[in-house]
Amino acid sequence: MENKLKTNSLHILKLNKETYVPFQPHNLPKYFNEIPLSSIVKFKSYIYINVDSLKKSLSYYKNNITFNKNLNSSLLHQK
Repeated sequence: MENKLKTNSLHILKLNKETYVPFQPHNLPKYFNEIPLSSIVKFKSYIYINVDSLKKSLSYYKNNITFNKNLNSSLLHQK
């Protein structure tokens, strides 16, 4: 079996026809400890979780994934 790794601009990972959503370590879902290890991949400082193991849909994560570099600087520096 050949492993194929693909990413897109949102850093959503596709590996062997499985889709993984990226999380930064401090933003993991609260139920992370309930997710089987076979559904978790660590790659380039992100923790990727298989979309089938998540409680919300892929479209939810596509609409809500943000990385600090994408935010307006005024949002980052608000008090």
